[in-house]
Amino acid sequence: MEEHGARAVAVEKIVVGLAQRPGTEPPCADGADVQRRGDVVCAAVVDGAGHHPAVVRYAAITPAVITHIGIAVGGLAGLMTAGQMAAAYDRPPHASAVLACAQPGQPTSVHWIGDCRAYGWDGITLRQWSTDQTMGNWLRWNGGAAVELDAVKHDNWSRLGLAQAGAATCRQVQVPSEVSLVLLMSDGVSDQVPAEMLARLCREHADDPQLLAAALVAAAAADEGGYRDDATVIALLRAEG
Repeated sequence: MEEHGARAVAVEKIVVGLAQRPGTEPPCADGADVQRRGDVVCAAVVDGAGHHPAVVRYAAITPAVITHIGIAVGGLAGLMTAGQMAAAYDRPPHASAVLACAQPGQPTSVHWIGDCRAYGWDGITLRQWSTDQTMGNWLRWNGGAAVELDAVKHDNWSRLGLAQAGAATCRQVQVPSEVSLVLLMSDGVSDQVPAEMLARLCREHADDPQLLAAALVAAAAADEGGYRDDATVIALLRAEG
């Protein structure tokens, strides 16, 4: 609280929680980073495809590049810069990424490419603000009703990744400042935690972003074959302090 004469004024701040759990197959090919500059916070989650050493290395080093460039000159530049780094490898790694930049009193800017997700919790409803750039969704948009029946079979692979990041491929959305909580996550969480459980955990832990991030990662169960994917969550909470 800040004192202005005899009146106390609440000051909004961005509180961050981050949690990660490796999957069944080591090493972990998810990456995450949080960068602060004054009261601005930029956070990024990167999800590498597979566990090749090049993918693991790329997923580990690109989140900090995304947040540093993102906080300086914007989210699109952050994703594009990280994408250009893929050309440093003999076989460019494939990775999805999502970035959020939050500042008190301003909308949260979200940029993404691939199938990492951004959600917002307004205290009542959990909404997915990003749209997965998967072949399944591409078929739904372009293939007509008959193709939609088979689209679900293609939701498990992303058409685009950081190596293809550009102005025409990256997506952006502004989450209103009234949405108090923004979640970034890899598909190891979003694919394995049902929507009703995501909402319930937000309801139970909305005032503690670290506890919420840890609970979401812990809730990511194995698939039908017993495989657990790498799971990463960053929670950004607008809190009065």
